Amino acid sequence: MTREALYFVFWTSVFLIFYTYVGYPIIIFLLARLRPCPVQKQAIQPKVSMIIAACNEEKIIRSKLENSLKLSYPRELLEVIVIADGSTDRTAEIVSAFQDRGVQLLYQPRREGKTAALNRAFPPSSGEILFFSDANTHYQADAIERLVRNFYDPAVGGVSGRKILLADSARKATEGETAYWSYEASLKRGESRLGSIVTADGEVFAMRRSLFEPIPAKIVHDDMYLTLRIIEKGYRVVYEDEATSAEHASNSLRDEFHLKVRYVSGGYQILSVFKHLWLPPKKWFALEFLSHKVLRWMMPFFLLGALLSSAVIRAPFYQGLFYLQALFYLAAVIGWVLHKRVHSSLLYFPLYFSMANGAALYGFVRYFAVGQSTLWRKAER
Repeated sequence: MTREALYFVFWTSVFLIFYTYVGYPIIIFLLARLRPCPVQKQAIQPKVSMIIAACNEEKIIRSKLENSLKLSYPRELLEVIVIADGSTDRTAEIVSAFQDRGVQLLYQPRREGKTAALNRAFPPSSGEILFFSDANTHYQADAIERLVRNFYDPAVGGVSGRKILLADSARKATEGETAYWSYEASLKRGESRLGSIVTADGEVFAMRRSLFEPIPAKIVHDDMYLTLRIIEKGYRVVYEDEATSAEHASNSLRDEFHLKVRYVSGGYQILSVFKHLWLPPKKWFALEFLSHKVLRWMMPFFLLGALLSSAVIRAPFYQGLFYLQALFYLAAVIGWVLHKRVHSSLLYFPLYFSMANGAALYGFVRYFAVGQSTLWRKAER
């Protein structure tokens, strides 16, 4: 490779890294200020169907249902449906004990994945609004009111709430995930003011029943798929900052790694299904999705481009940058070796950043070389 080509690789990689993490958030913030698209909100009370997919969740399903039944939304307007397909523990038994309080249980011995579970829950549900939830997520009392008030606006087809990570120093992913979700929240506020967010969070996501279509069996990213279907039909998916959900981070960085692998692998699958939304680009949404998601998934290639090109350019400036990058990744390796015994913020950031991008790289390989099953590895609770 010529010297000029190496310069091109290095500076293109640096530009895309900077744009993804810094430039895009600035652009979204400015666009949202210059051309805001406000949502018409008003208190309304449609019937809501809360749909909870819960496979082998005996440790947490009781507290989840107690939290759901204590929400301030009128009880007669809220139905709770739990799909416990494939559970081999006491999940179905525990849920059945809540049937006299109006909770519906769907159970079959065969596990077919979350996508199939959500599809099975749709026919027996009766709510005008479908509210998708996870078994490990708890809500503030007025979360549903906060979500559904956005549906007063006829242009809104879906609403995603804000995810909060509970403080827990024993869970190694907490610090990194807290920072990540705070960063995500700031991006979603801007995207929502501009038009639509690029994907809802499946643990606190509501949509109009009239817009739901069965999700194809092989889809891994049910929340992203539903988001894009809603946008494809000409509706907005907005962010409700005041509807909060709370949950613990993954128990370990290893669990978080596998979660991110599945996320990126499923993301490439979504790209292939909805390519007509960005080829050719359609308004601001294509810019949002490509900048917020696709460039983030491709970040390992930009990081490798910057590292490897600077390693072979024989100039003091580039060699100095190479050693700085190498020192950063060495800190990540040391952080991994010590993370179970010693916590150091100085080592944790390189470790978490490298873990996330290593997962993105493996997610790419997984999708294009191996394939991603809808029956993913469950994280420990």
